Amino acid sequence: MTEVATPPLHIVNLSHLAWERKLFQRPQQLMASFAGMGDTVSYFAQVGMRRYLDMSLDERTLTPRPGLTAQNLPYLPMTKRLSAMKAASMWLVRAKARPALLAGPQGRRVLWLQNPAYVDEIDRLPHDIVVYDVMDPFAAFRTSDSRVAEREAKVLAKADIVFTGGRSLHTQVEGRHPQAHCFPSGIDFPHFAKGATAGPIPDDLVRIDKPVLGYFGAVDERIDWDLIRHVCRERRHWSIVFLGPMVLIDRIPIDEPNFHWLGPKSYDALPSYLRGFDVCLIPWLVNDLTKFMSPTKTPEYLAAGRPVVSTPIPDVEADYGEEALVASTHEEFVAHCTTALMAGTGPARQPPQSRTWNEIASAMRCLIEERLASA
Repeated sequence: MTEVATPPLHIVNLSHLAWERKLFQRPQQLMASFAGMGDTVSYFAQVGMRRYLDMSLDERTLTPRPGLTAQNLPYLPMTKRLSAMKAASMWLVRAKARPALLAGPQGRRVLWLQNPAYVDEIDRLPHDIVVYDVMDPFAAFRTSDSRVAEREAKVLAKADIVFTGGRSLHTQVEGRHPQAHCFPSGIDFPHFAKGATAGPIPDDLVRIDKPVLGYFGAVDERIDWDLIRHVCRERRHWSIVFLGPMVLIDRIPIDEPNFHWLGPKSYDALPSYLRGFDVCLIPWLVNDLTKFMSPTKTPEYLAAGRPVVSTPIPDVEADYGEEALVASTHEEFVAHCTTALMAGTGPARQPPQSRTWNEIASAMRCLIEERLASA
């Protein structure tokens, strides 16, 4: 990627998502793109204490590419009950973020937030501009506390620029901030297009009977398990395969012989698994959480030339309604899967409305430069 003509930005990102090799999502894609343009990026995230203790040293501190460092820090226990523990957790983040920001040249320091929980750090950390990248409807998560909406209102009041990760999210922010810009999920097209080419299929997938209807991503509260159970029972000769880590759930509530959870897989391995998928699924519940989400996996599935069947997630319908089959009922979902299997897989394709992560980061960077110039 060509380096930027302007001086590098010095970005410190405070995120709620750990930097890991098995879920490479919006924050990781954007920060990697900025580093690729020559900017300096320091990424900090908090993980639960148990998970932190299970991490190896090279999982706690990573250098994913030149110019980009990532640290996963422990979120101390009992923070919801003891304010002192929460304050200590935030102090750990601040102790790392402050020197990272001070290391940057004055006038080029960007404090980038992806969670309203960090709102109080805006006044405690040195910076020249605050970016709030809204990627989730935090108030709708089952584990969220009652103050999320209040914190988000404060972040919106303090942020210089606001980015939103999808059209539905943008409707919630538009009008609440004068510099709100919509940037739906991007696509690392060359990476996922490998799934449309001939090549090996991983051993744990190749052993599973065809046809394979697959899903990859976080296995969490968004999944419509009743729908998956219905598909498994209606089409016993289909294999339903899930890839990804369990997030905030203890077990997968499916006990059907044709359902297979293969666990989390590395980002690099996903195209080889896509080769073995006949149909790709977005089997999410439609609720207050998912109606504001823009699944990154939609263009990734399409890049591999796989037919896509989804529940009626508003951003999927708005952005990919012509490429994906959208089902409103369990019966319609099964029927659309049948249609998709008959259509078969095809060549790699990038929908014209989707942009690469590099293109999105470049557009964001232009807006940041404009705001810095006007400060």
